[in-house]
Amino acid sequence: MSAKDWLQKAKNEKFAIGAFNVGNLETFKAVIKAAADKKSPIIIESSPGETEWMGADNIVDIARNFTAEFGIPVLVNLDHALTLEECQQGIDSGYDLIHFDGSKLPYEQNVELAKQVVELAHARGLTCEGELDHIGGSSEVHQGSAGEEAAKIAMTEPEKAAQFVKATGVDIFAAFIGNVHGLYLGQQKNLDIDRLKKIAEATGVYLSLHGSSGIPEEQVKEAIQNGIVKVNLNTEIRQSYKDSLEKVLQENPGEYAMYKVEGVVLDEIQRLVEAKIDLFGSGNKL
Repeated sequence: MSAKDWLQKAKNEKFAIGAFNVGNLETFKAVIKAAADKKSPIIIESSPGETEWMGADNIVDIARNFTAEFGIPVLVNLDHALTLEECQQGIDSGYDLIHFDGSKLPYEQNVELAKQVVELAHARGLTCEGELDHIGGSSEVHQGSAGEEAAKIAMTEPEKAAQFVKATGVDIFAAFIGNVHGLYLGQQKNLDIDRLKKIAEATGVYLSLHGSSGIPEEQVKEAIQNGIVKVNLNTEIRQSYKDSLEKVLQENPGEYAMYKVEGVVLDEIQRLVEAKIDLFGSGNKL
């Protein structure tokens, strides 16, 4: 099944596929093992920094190797690519989904570049995602308020979203409905579900939820019931990796062979991802 086939299945059956960022092999392995144990489709994705660090070709090759080893569909998404050149690299490397993020550009330029990416992606049978309103924050743990960060930019207007989708031809639309990147210790995120319903009705395309770290579970479930078929997660994975690695290193100060102690780290990430798969409802969908 292609990426689009899986997204359509998710839409029909009211579940979402988790899109998990990977910045190293350890995280990669933990995410795949979680998907295999839960019999779930999975999306592996890399942001521009992660793509540069690991290498686009390497990320795709590892995903294909894990697909063969574990017998599960591992889709690969180029996350928040900012330029046409980055998108072309992802296409040439064999990514299944291409997310062009022109949300910081003037509207006309965003549309024009997104159209070009869509044409290039569709020519290879790939799925393309676009972003209209910049989803703020960053994939880090923040002391401040999620509400204050979200208030810096107006939420997506359904009519404008529909115009953008029609003008560009994107398959997936990244909706901004109160979701921001990162974890916020000052105040949790709050999604505008009514706005999401209107965006889903106006656009008719697949919808993605970025910045899912820290969103209350009930809101995530409600979002999935109202059009979200792809949920991106990064910060909680980074937090789990960092915290568990620091702990295991403190407990094993004399160990220098990291593969001997990092199993604990992988286990922690795997537990997190399995919990997210349960939340998204994608388990036992293979």
